Amino acid sequence: MRQEGNSIDNIENKIYKWLSIKNVTILVVMFLVFILIPIFLCSFVNRATGDDYGYAIATRMIWNSTKSLPLLLKASWNTITEYYYSWQGTWFSIFLFTLQPEVFSKDGYVIVAFLMIFLWIFSTWILGKRILEEIGITNWGKTILISIYLIVNISFIPSTKSSIFWYNGCSHYMVPFVMCQCGCYFLLQWGKEYSLRYFLGIVVIMSLLGGANYQAALMILIITVYYMIGHYYVKKNVKTLLLLIPCMLEIIGLIISMKAPGNKVRGGEEFGFSIQKVMQVIGKCFVESIKDVALYLREKPLIFVLMMACFIIALEVMHNREEKVTIKHPVWIGIASVCLYCAMQAPALYAEVSVSGGVYNMNFQTCMLMFFVIIILLANSLEGKINNKKEFTNDKLHKRIWVWGLGICFILVIWCRSDIKETTTWKCIDYIVSGQAEDFYKQMEIQTELMTQENVQDVVIPFVNDFQGPLMHMPVTEDSRKWTNYVTAKFYGKNSVVAIKRDEWERRYR
Repeated sequence: MRQEGNSIDNIENKIYKWLSIKNVTILVVMFLVFILIPIFLCSFVNRATGDDYGYAIATRMIWNSTKSLPLLLKASWNTITEYYYSWQGTWFSIFLFTLQPEVFSKDGYVIVAFLMIFLWIFSTWILGKRILEEIGITNWGKTILISIYLIVNISFIPSTKSSIFWYNGCSHYMVPFVMCQCGCYFLLQWGKEYSLRYFLGIVVIMSLLGGANYQAALMILIITVYYMIGHYYVKKNVKTLLLLIPCMLEIIGLIISMKAPGNKVRGGEEFGFSIQKVMQVIGKCFVESIKDVALYLREKPLIFVLMMACFIIALEVMHNREEKVTIKHPVWIGIASVCLYCAMQAPALYAEVSVSGGVYNMNFQTCMLMFFVIIILLANSLEGKINNKKEFTNDKLHKRIWVWGLGICFILVIWCRSDIKETTTWKCIDYIVSGQAEDFYKQMEIQTELMTQENVQDVVIPFVNDFQGPLMHMPVTEDSRKWTNYVTAKFYGKNSVVAIKRDEWERRYR
């Protein structure tokens, strides 16, 4: 029996030596790069569509005719004003809408996916690195934990359109989420140094988020209040009260946004503020959040397998810390993260209107953030208890958890392999391999060529279907009065545009 035990120990030691944190981190980073490649390939066929055109009509016309930045900003302001009174009050989002890439170049839309992925990774990295530094995790440990977190988020984000490929959707949801993460980083840095530059960063971000989507505005406001309470409790420094300034500026921006006459056009005459409704929504938030987690568990269990792997890895990297750090008030931090996630349900529940995929993205991203925080808290607590186990040497128990834990996770990944078809990368690969991406590119090249003809004011184009895999496409229809037709025509300076079946178009115009 002793020889058999020694044999198992020897095998575990060999596996443990090969599966070092450094080696596993390199594999995980390589996998992260791999899942991004099909996304970037799809970006080369990506094009502006629908609302991208509508909000950028004035700015494109001004830029093409003058190349003047002041006049461009004036046109942007006029567009914000127009939509503020006619459709929606989110003034910062509309400002971003007016600057969509095809305003500046007909091929500019290629940059959208690259830009969003960069912002997503950058903001996650600086915030994750800053948080993990606080608990003494080494560089390899920080890299692997943040990389797994990014793999889960990018792979299983509900709407690729509003997170990666569609400029307007990304500007209204992904960019504000990125700003929230940067704002959290500035909060942590300011609390450490009380530097003016970080405080100004908080002020700028929170002020602008007052004019963005309500989920992001609520998210950063809640986090700032959390931070004020916790920071003042620990340091008893009155400088903490300075954070009331960006909070008030954001609230002013939100009031301006919420008071927009266009909101009643979009949301109905009953759109407004009610304390009674707020209280009802708070209870519903917790119910809907539980439903969402149950849905993720039922439909995408691979998410939880990867989170379990993240937990095993967190235990190991915490064991390898040079200095053991005890997280204060872990229960309260866990409760606060749960409440933050539940709060993301509030804007949609309050408005009682149909929502876009970007809302589900924000819910998902905040849910994953909650799980990540809870994983770190649990791993830190369990690692401390393992170190106190007298019947095992610390290294032996950690090796066993590491080797067997990763082995079980690998088996579960194989068991849940069907979920891989639901990932962003698989959808992009399928879109490319099926030939649909190439077909869409050719059709959009024809559409752009026809829309940019100088001597034609009433344009007829071949019909392009609206199902384009991970991409967003609002097709021009046979009715020139439809919204997409109208804004597409105006964006290119045409009187009208209609679509007809491709074979009919070929017979008539080729």
